[in-house]
Parts: sequence; C-alpha cells; structure tokens
Amino acid sequence: MLFIGIDLAWSENNKSGIAILEGDKKQAKLISVSLALKDSEIIEFIEKYAKNNNTLISIDAPLIVPNEEGRRLAEALVGNLFRKFNAGAHPSNRKRLSSFTGSIRGEEISKLLEKLNFEHSPYIEKQEQSRKFFEVYPHPSMVVLFNLSTVIPYKSKPKRTYTSRYKAFRQYQNYLKNLNIKNSSEVILQDITELKAQKLKDYEDKLDAIFCAYLSYYTWLNPEKCKVLGNMKEGYILTPIFDSMKLSQSSLFNSKI
Repeated sequence: MLFIGIDLAWSENNKSGIAILEGDKKQAKLISVSLALKDSEIIEFIEKYAKNNNTLISIDAPLIVPNEEGRRLAEALVGNLFRKFNAGAHPSNRKRLSSFTGSIRGEEISKLLEKLNFEHSPYIEKQEQSRKFFEVYPHPSMVVLFNLSTVIPYKSKPKRTYTSRYKAFRQYQNYLKNLNIKNSSEVILQDITELKAQKLKDYEDKLDAIFCAYLSYYTWLNPEKCKVLGNMKEGYILTPIFDSMKLSQSSLFNSKI
C-alpha cells in the first residue's frame, strides 16, 4: 500500500512538498520526497509512483471551500478542539484563496486526482485497499501524535529568529525520527544550521510532506483514532484526536452530508 503526502502551496508560484511512503501493518518506509511548482509536476510524481496501485493521499490544503467569506465549519471545529494548543486553523474562504490564482488550488488538484481514479473521501476503513485522497492539517495532528502542549514554532513568523527556529526544527526532526519511518533518516536528520531563507523553506516543505504522508499511513492503521471535522458539503479536515476529546456537535464528526 502506498501513502502520499502533499504540502500544497496556495499557488504554483511557490513550491509544494510531496512525499511517498510504502507501508504495511508493521512499518512504513520513505520511497521519495521532492518539491514541485506546477500541478502537472505533482500529478506526474503521483502517476510515476502510484500507477494503478492502491494509494491514500493526504493534502495539506482546503479541498472543499463553498463559502465566499468567513471560515468553514472545519476551521470552527478545529478551533474548538485545538485552540488551547495554539493549533487553530486560519479561515478558508473563496475570496481569500482565489486571490492567489483566481481559483481554489485544492479544488483543481482534486479534479486532476479524480481523473486518475482517486476518490475524494476522508472516510477510511481500517487497512482498506483503495485509492482515496483527503484534506489534513498538520498542526493539530502533530499535537496529538507527538503529545504536545503547544505547536512546534518552526515556521517563519515575525519576531522568530533563525536561532529559535533551528531549535524548533530539531524538535520536529526528533519527533519525526521517533515515528520510525524507514529510509528517512537522511532527510529527517539533515543538518539545518546553514539553511536560511528559501533553502530552509524548501526543507520545511519536505518535512511537512513526509509528515502528511505519515498521516495517510496512520489513518489507514488507526481510523478509529481519527475524526472528520466537518463534512463533504461544507468542508472538512481529517485529524487524529485525543481519546479525551469530545464535541457537543459530535454528530458532525461523521456526517457524510
């Protein structure tokens, strides 16, 4: 079974990370990790490795965005559960996302994947054999899988220095190392102290793609530990959750509207 992760940039002007794992119920190993600009490059990567094989693809980008403004149900639910961990989601809406390219990139990628006979569905059965893709959001997933009290501050933000980000990246690297993904140490344990600006961003995108690919694998192994926050009409995000997490709107978790 193959598991692909895409850290999708909001436009083709910026690089997207893409990684692929091969796994069974015992372990997963890294097959390839790369960067791509254009949608066609992402699709070529998927066609090269997935071919007609059963494959799950997790994509860090809004894939269903019906609302012109404001935020989706998915962001509201993620905020309810993960705001205290500083892992709430930025609002997704058509006005904001289309300002980059005139269209919603996640929706365009979805159309291309459906042409390759992938089904857009976040509803995964344990170790099912299928070809599906779905939306994920790494920050809350990291909170759960790494048992964090707050998000890892490795991304570029105002007032964050390279020194503080290098420290955070080392934390991220160590957590990824502990996932025991075979063949990944060369990428995951890379010395980053000389990386700055675009080179550091490229490395960040590769790590995020590997993590997204692992989310596909984790969901396949443990669907009972994951929830679909939202639905296929209003937009959703699939994420692992803590056993202790409950929502008063629990009926929305598995609502296949």
